Amino acid sequence: MKRAIYYLLVMIFGVSNANAKSEIGSYTLPITRHNITHSMVAYNFWSGEYPKPVIYVKPTHGRWSKISGYSSLRRANKREECTIKSGIYHPWSRDSISLINYYSIVPKIDYIAREDRYLEGLHIKRGSKLENELYLAEGSCRYLLNKKREIITTCIEDSSTFERIKRASHPREQWLYLKCREGNKIFVQDNDLLSQPNVTRGAISGYGKVTAPK
Repeated sequence: MKRAIYYLLVMIFGVSNANAKSEIGSYTLPITRHNITHSMVAYNFWSGEYPKPVIYVKPTHGRWSKISGYSSLRRANKREECTIKSGIYHPWSRDSISLINYYSIVPKIDYIAREDRYLEGLHIKRGSKLENELYLAEGSCRYLLNKKREIITTCIEDSSTFERIKRASHPREQWLYLKCREGNKIFVQDNDLLSQPNVTRGAISGYGKVTAPK
């Protein structure tokens, strides 16, 4: 399983960063949308075998382009202008861009064990909680066992063994945290950035490879 975990880390963070990662951290984050506050789970990557979207920012002033975003993703209610480097914005991009980090905000999904069982060599006792499900790639998910220990295993689908805790949730969001030429920093949601002038979709040209539109 250790090899499988390393492979997942390479898929998500790249080889150099995967070597430095021992855990995939996440945290509970309250966000307010349309005056309603939701308790979500945040983590600093875009997951999936082929993360989407690929975003291409066209140059308009030399190698720069002007966009807008928010000072906080918790309450996305006041826009700020931001001049960023043109190029491909995606976890697989090799362009020199204005990125600080990628973020995903997902519904909080937790489970309670209905019976004793083993996961990845760990004894999961009846009543134990597996919290903050994060989909990684290739059918694998990350869980936090009883708020203490991280487990990466096959995503839970067996409702006879694990009971999902049902709660209202807000849809998943993906964000970029960017450093502006003006000196400020902003958050911008992926589909928001794609809707702005001089921004369009790039493409995945192969595993680990992204390209600008022709």
